[in-house]
Amino acid sequence: MTPIKVACVEDNTSLRKRFEEQFEFFDDIQLVATFATGEAALNALRKSAPSKLPDIVLMDIELPGMSGIDTTIAIKELFPDIDVMMFTVFEDELKIFHAIQAGAAGYLLKDDPIEDVAQAIRELHAGGAPMSQSIARTVLSFLRTRNNMSGKDSLIGSVHEPVEFDLSVRELELLQGLVQGETYQTLAKKLFISPHTVKTHIKNIYKKLHVHSRALAVRVALDRGLV
Repeated sequence: MTPIKVACVEDNTSLRKRFEEQFEFFDDIQLVATFATGEAALNALRKSAPSKLPDIVLMDIELPGMSGIDTTIAIKELFPDIDVMMFTVFEDELKIFHAIQAGAAGYLLKDDPIEDVAQAIRELHAGGAPMSQSIARTVLSFLRTRNNMSGKDSLIGSVHEPVEFDLSVRELELLQGLVQGETYQTLAKKLFISPHTVKTHIKNIYKKLHVHSRALAVRVALDRGLV
């Protein structure tokens, strides 16, 4: 199996070194590059052959010079097939949503165990949108607050506008899990199905809800009272 190629943009030297050491223990994940700044990462990516580009970039938010969010925007504009996962100490609601708006497909905290980081990388590479559970709760709280304050002014229209999404019972169960911040592995165990089946259902949910990320799926679910 071809390893998932990962690059890391992190200004903390000791943390970069720790990544280099810890990722050696995973056969299916290869840390191909580390960078201290967003500018250095972008310069290296521009010079890389397509076959050498990483599949996933772990991105710190607070970087010297170009911020992690601005670097994410630039990466997604230049290399739309590269997934970016924010990896930071910040649980601030606005920073989370700015990262998502910039194109980040996942959001982890730096104190998450390396095993959880590795699993999140696998999930992201498989088409998921992993978040630390505390981040997922923050997102959920923020969305509920926005819903209560904004009335009709939502990402997808009026909260009261009737929409039929034709979700199956199983898909509604999985959507509830997404809202609660559950991982694909946890959902598979709870529902006694395989992780592959979970991924298939999630892709169908995204298609029916007309979204392309976990955050927006959660927003639709709350706006429309689906869970």
